Amino acid sequence: MKKLFLFALFATLCCSCTESNTDENTDPNGGSNSGQTTPPDPDSDAKDVIHVPEGGMLAGILNELGLTEPSSLKLSGTLGVSDFTTLRNIQSLEHLDISRVNLSVLPTEAFLKCTNIKSATLPNTLTAIGTQAFCGSSLVSISIPAGVKTIGNGTFNLCTALQTVTFEKGSQLKAFENSSGWGGVFQSCTSLTTIEIPASVETIERGAFSGCTSLQTVTFEKGTQLKTFDGFQSCRSLTTIEIPASVETIKYSAFNGCTSLKTVTFEKGSELKTIEGYYQFYGAFSDCTSLTSIEIPASVETIGICAFSDCTSLTSIEIPASVETIEWYAFSYCTSLKTVTFEKGSKLKMIQYNTFRDCTSLTTIEIPASVETIERGAFSGCTSLQTVTFEKGSQLKTIEGDWSWGGAFSNCTALTTVDMSACTQVTRIEFRAFYEDSKLQLFKIGTRTPPSCGDDVFTGINSYSVLKVPAGCVDAYKNAYGWKEFTTISELDE
Repeated sequence: MKKLFLFALFATLCCSCTESNTDENTDPNGGSNSGQTTPPDPDSDAKDVIHVPEGGMLAGILNELGLTEPSSLKLSGTLGVSDFTTLRNIQSLEHLDISRVNLSVLPTEAFLKCTNIKSATLPNTLTAIGTQAFCGSSLVSISIPAGVKTIGNGTFNLCTALQTVTFEKGSQLKAFENSSGWGGVFQSCTSLTTIEIPASVETIERGAFSGCTSLQTVTFEKGTQLKTFDGFQSCRSLTTIEIPASVETIKYSAFNGCTSLKTVTFEKGSELKTIEGYYQFYGAFSDCTSLTSIEIPASVETIGICAFSDCTSLTSIEIPASVETIEWYAFSYCTSLKTVTFEKGSKLKMIQYNTFRDCTSLTTIEIPASVETIERGAFSGCTSLQTVTFEKGSQLKTIEGDWSWGGAFSNCTALTTVDMSACTQVTRIEFRAFYEDSKLQLFKIGTRTPPSCGDDVFTGINSYSVLKVPAGCVDAYKNAYGWKEFTTISELDE
């Protein structure tokens, strides 16, 4: 080994000494007297390159060459784990070129918390970059070689100086992963302003760009294969995004807390099926407080938990006919939401609990014929809601309520008219369904057999409210529990 080292050192020194055009002003520590601030050209003369014939030899070679405080280094040959420790510990080193190193995998934590290196030129032989390889480092820019197929969890997490990330043309990268709890690939890169996602990427996982608070522009290379979209939570400078047509799922934390996001568009031919949610106040677009409108693609089948909750600037929404499920809290606390429409031919079966809770600007709603159940709290606290109607041919069977979330339409204090004359199959109206709807004037229902009522269904309605029921059913409603809150009960107009 000693002979091999001496031979390598001799070869390195000879390479430098035999050059006829040696620059006499070159800094012996690997920099230059001119105060070079940019990385050396990887294609420059071989005289600048230090060859490391075997892993573990770098420290010895640098010592023999007297390179104690280099500002830049170009290396070739082979690097071992200890060599990366050596590089991390050279405090003067700002620019590193390992493009000539024979390396297929950049080791885990190779440059973890490396506060000196600002730029690194990686070898084209790389196929993978290990977990937390540059986590917490001072990188300002990085170019990812085309052959890289895998970037580990937290690879560039907390690189707060990172401004530029580029992917070489022909990138083979398949995913921005996050599976081991080390954070997203570019999480909390607070200086990053723009990113183009390679066409090869199929999945962007949770936290990939989370907390990139300066990120303004996200684009996708032509021909993108992206199927699963996540990872831009709390990107507070992002104002607009176009979702590629290939995307099938927008995950639950995709844009959560993107408070400057105003415009979301979908590429023509969108294949989107699901806009996800996860838990209360944590959905794909929840807390996007600048979002004013969004055109949901006609391919969408599921709008998930809290998908748009707390979108306090959202004024209108149209639910495509393709939507079969709107999950709980999906549009809750959208305090500017004035208009909700359902496309004709809706497949929606249920409006789940608290879906439109405290949408305090909503004035009217027509429930699609396909809806069979309206769950507890669905429209509770919609204090501007005046009119509720049901589409002809309504399949409604149950309006729910309970102690925890209240009734489906409880505390709708501006509600004057409920027209359920199209509802002929209702069997139950549960606890406090219309509780404290103090301005209710007219309630119509088309079910001949009075639906069973829970406690306090109509408690708090005013004394002059009128109930209209099918012909010949007035006495049945007068004698049914819960319906006696109406002092005036008469037949529906023909």
